[in-house]
Amino acid sequence: MNENKIDIFDPTVEMNTNKEILAERKSDLNTKKCGLLWNSKIGGDKLMHFILSELNRKGIKPSEIVELKKEYDTRPAKKEIYEEMAKKCDFVITAVGD
Repeated sequence: MNENKIDIFDPTVEMNTNKEILAERKSDLNTKKCGLLWNSKIGGDKLMHFILSELNRKGIKPSEIVELKKEYDTRPAKKEIYEEMAKKCDFVITAVGD
């Protein structure tokens, strides 16, 4: 018997081909307040506004837009930002730039 054996792990997995069921939407986003949380990276704000314009193009027009910005892209937002989001927004879109 060889005691100097090396375990080899195969990282491949079988692809999941099951159809996913989308979550049921409980309400109309047109009556909701949308938060846009920008992480401060260059272009992130443009990406969020593009996503918002795409929603508008598809007939989704939130009742209000709240724009929020993190101080640094590499750190979590300050507690106050999360509190403001919870207080003012029904849903939030966030994006990264570059």
